[in-house]
Amino acid sequence: MASNNLSLIVLISGLLILGAVVEPTEAVCTVACVKDAYITCRNYPGKQLYGCACPCAPPDGKRCVVHLPKRPAKRCWKRG
Repeated sequence: MASNNLSLIVLISGLLILGAVVEPTEAVCTVACVKDAYITCRNYPGKQLYGCACPCAPPDGKRCVVHLPKRPAKRCWKRG
């Protein structure tokens, strides 16, 4: 019984530590993307960057677009 409680405490502690260390955008960008998914940005001409969500675009990316297979492209900027 004591070993079960200890295991539960260790598990909860580990989850709390992971939650504190990994930001949600990091979690999105570290999972494997769908095959053939990529990001393009205007200031990276001709490059297909790794990523399948807008938070994975480079911080200095301009007018980035997420391209997913068999889906419409998703812009990562707001009209303004």
